[in-house]
Amino acid sequence: MKLLVPTAGPEPAKERADYILNIAKTFNASLEVLHIAEEGEDQTTGKEALKIFKDAGSKHDVQVATHLKEGNVVKIISEFAESENVDLIVMGASEGRIVAQWIVTDVIEKSKIPVVIIPYGFSQIEV
Repeated sequence: MKLLVPTAGPEPAKERADYILNIAKTFNASLEVLHIAEEGEDQTTGKEALKIFKDAGSKHDVQVATHLKEGNVVKIISEFAESENVDLIVMGASEGRIVAQWIVTDVIEKSKIPVVIIPYGFSQIEV
């Protein structure tokens, strides 16, 4: 099984990485972690978020591949999920961010692959 995890940056990655890695470990899944920057945007925070997932993968003994791309978030997530033959997209919800809510909604509507949303403020539970 292969999971796609789009990440919005270091803070959401810190909040959700261990939980998502526990899901992957439970289902013997590998992760494709994707950060999408806007054209010309500094990619430092994206690289930091990807490193958080890579380190968590080592800690949980789960295979994690990281990808940094530029462009339209929804389009890239949908195309990447299909091209990499992922089984599930796992995304986190963000409180009070209209843009983030729009992205999550658009991914759910446009993706042919099932999407699971981790609620904002969800507490870490070790699996």
